[in-house]
Amino acid sequence: MIKVVLLIINIIITLGLLAILQIWSTVFIVFSLLLLFSKIFFCIGNIFIVNLRIKLKIFKAEMPNFFVITGNSLSIIYLAFNTSHISDPILYLSVSNFIFYTFFVIIIFYLSKNEIKINNPKKDLARNYIKDAKPLIFFSMISIIATYLGNLILYYSFGNESLGYFSSVNTYLIPVLLLISGSISSIYLALFSQDFEKEDFNSIKTTLYIIENYSSILFLSIIIIILLNGELIISIFLPNFLEAVPILYIMIFMPYLIAISQPYSWLLVAGKKQKINARVNSFVSILIIFLMLYFIPQELFFFQTLGLGVIGDALAQTIPWIFWTFLCRYYINKTLNIKYQKTMILQFFLAILTIIITFFIKIFLNGIFPGNLILLLTLSSIIAMGIFIGFLIIFKELKREDLSFFIEILKLKSYTESVKKEFTR
Repeated sequence: MIKVVLLIINIIITLGLLAILQIWSTVFIVFSLLLLFSKIFFCIGNIFIVNLRIKLKIFKAEMPNFFVITGNSLSIIYLAFNTSHISDPILYLSVSNFIFYTFFVIIIFYLSKNEIKINNPKKDLARNYIKDAKPLIFFSMISIIATYLGNLILYYSFGNESLGYFSSVNTYLIPVLLLISGSISSIYLALFSQDFEKEDFNSIKTTLYIIENYSSILFLSIIIIILLNGELIISIFLPNFLEAVPILYIMIFMPYLIAISQPYSWLLVAGKKQKINARVNSFVSILIIFLMLYFIPQELFFFQTLGLGVIGDALAQTIPWIFWTFLCRYYINKTLNIKYQKTMILQFFLAILTIIITFFIKIFLNGIFPGNLILLLTLSSIIAMGIFIGFLIIFKELKREDLSFFIEILKLKSYTESVKKEFTR
C-alpha cells in the first residue's frame, strides 16, 4: 500500500514537471508519456514480484523480468539492423518499451492471482515500516543523481558518440550481470530476516558465506573470460563497438564487487541497521558523483579536471564499490561479529594467475590457428576455465559437494520439477 501511495505521488509530481517544463506543447510529449507509463507499469509489477520472491516463487517472479529484458533487447537489435527502414527510432523504442511493460504487468497480475491477499493496512505496521525506511530516503535521491549524472557530463563534454560507447556497456551488459546477483537478493534477505527472528546466527553466517563463495567463483570466471577475450568477443559479435572494450575491462569488476558484498549490505538491513547501510550506500553515491565531476570533463567551473571521458566515467562508476566492499564487511564485523572470508582474497589471486597462464597459452594457440577467431575464443575460454577450476580444487576452494551442487544446477529436470511445484500449489 505504501508503494502504491508513493507511486501515485511520483506520477502527480512527474505530470506537474511536464507542465512546468512546457513539454505538453512539444513533440516530446508522446515519448514522455509512453516512457512514463512504461515506468508506472514496471513499478506496479515490481510490487508483486517482491511478494513472489519473498514466498520463494522464483520462476513466477523471474518469468516477467526475463520476458521484458529479452523482448526489449531483441527490439533494440532489430532497430540496430534496420535503422534505414524505421523513420523515427525514438518513437519505435518508446512504443516497444510501452508494449513490453504492458505485457509485463499483465503477466505478473496473472501469475500473482493466487499468491497475494490484500488486507486493510495496519497503522502500527505502516508506521514502523516508514520509520525503518526513513534513513534510505536521502540515499534514494542521491543514487539517482549518481546513476545519470555521468551520462549528462559525457554528452555535453564529448558528444553522443562517447556516450553511445559507454552506454553499450553500462546500459546493456553490466545490468544483465547485476541481474544475476540481484534476482536472488530478496530471497536471502527474507532468509536473513527469518534467522534474525529465530536468533539463529550460525544459519545467517552459513548462508552469507555460501552466497559470497559461489558468487565469487561465478563472477571471477566471467572476469577471466572478459579480460582474456573481451576484445575478441567484441570484434566477432560487435565490431563497430571496439572503442567500448577498455570500458568493459574496467567495469567488469563492478558486478563482482557488488555480488560478493551485497549479502553483507542486506544483512545490515535484516539486522535493523538501516542507518549504517544507508550511510554506507550514500557515501558510495556521493563518491561516484565527485569522481564523475573530476574524472570525466576537461574543465569544471573554470577549474582544470582530468578529462578522461568514457574511461573516467568507467573508473568513477567502479572505484567507489571497492570502498563499499570493505565498509560492508567492516560494519558487519563490528555490529554482528561476523568476519569476512579470507578465501575471497585467495580466489582473486588464483583468477589473476589463471589469466597470466592462459594469456601465454592463447599466444601459442594464435600461432597454430591464425585468423580463426571463433576457435581461438572457444579454446582459450575452455582452457582458462579448466585451469581456474583446477586451482580451486587444488587449494580446496571447490569441494566435491560444491561440484555436485553446480552439476545439480545444470540439470533441467530440477527446474521442471520446481516449475511444476510453483504452478500447481
